Amino acid sequence: MNIPQPNAKPCEKAVVRDEWIDLYGHMNMAYYVKLLDDLGHRILEQFGLGEGYTRERNCGLFTVEANLKYLREVSAGDPLRVELTPLRFDEKRLVTQVELFHDEQNYLSATMQQTAVHVNLDTRKVCPFGDEAKDRLRKMMGAYASGDWSTLKPASCAQLPST
Repeated sequence: MNIPQPNAKPCEKAVVRDEWIDLYGHMNMAYYVKLLDDLGHRILEQFGLGEGYTRERNCGLFTVEANLKYLREVSAGDPLRVELTPLRFDEKRLVTQVELFHDEQNYLSATMQQTAVHVNLDTRKVCPFGDEAKDRLRKMMGAYASGDWSTLKPASCAQLPST
């Protein structure tokens, strides 16, 4: 059981499933992308910029570019931890670095730098972040710059359901 630390960096956790393993005995590349993207969105939810934001504002983040680096393989049953770091944002874009770690051995397995644009889901067009979203992004950037996440939603570092 994971007990969030009072000032822990926000993260999400998962365990490599047997069905994610390919012919070579390690996690298939497609699952790296899926985990980094899915769990990255769950971390953004902790900052008020995930699914709740999308449902409330009818706006969301569409990935327009992703650069993935595979650094070290992981295998079935390995515990994983995903961390997201905001790198920069402007009126319409958010650039993040999402990292996948082996949670017990603490090695970095993969990274994905991702550029997302803010989109109005009614018009399907890129639009500026609203003032509330920009405030959330500034708070998120400040928390990462200082290493103090205590003013934000508590980090869950929750386990991804195995079903």
